[in-house]
Amino acid sequence: LVSSEEFPPLFLKSMTVCRETRNVWPRRDGAAKMRSVADRSVSEALFGGAGADGGLYDPPPVGEDDQAKRYMLLDLEGTATVLFPHMMDQDPTAFDGNGWVTTLDWTPGSMRYQVDRKVGGGKNIMGLRTLELSEVQRMDADAYRPQDGGEDMRQ
Repeated sequence: LVSSEEFPPLFLKSMTVCRETRNVWPRRDGAAKMRSVADRSVSEALFGGAGADGGLYDPPPVGEDDQAKRYMLLDLEGTATVLFPHMMDQDPTAFDGNGWVTTLDWTPGSMRYQVDRKVGGGKNIMGLRTLELSEVQRMDADAYRPQDGGEDMRQ
């Protein structure tokens, strides 16, 4: 795709991962220094193994190869994976008008959550199209993993 002055591409400048808890200061150091089981649980949820088990629970549609190349997939500590575009085209004719998605898959305990924030393409890039939340018991995630190849949720 050719960039034009009228529709300049948007480039990701930075990304910040912010870990917060309520009533407990998150600590990276080992479980031996944790005072309680709850403290160890919080530490594991925030700083445990990198990446969601088996990748994204329900990979969202990211378009054809040219559009898909504009996404990054990062595995984060605390059993989390994030997918987001590092470059978005504002041209309304780009990628057949397909929009963009940012996805976070995180398993902070017995539940696994995935949230997809979808925006439109072209002039609708700054508006929210849908916000989708999937939640499943961690132990049941593989049994109920969607097999649709990355389709949008039914409305």
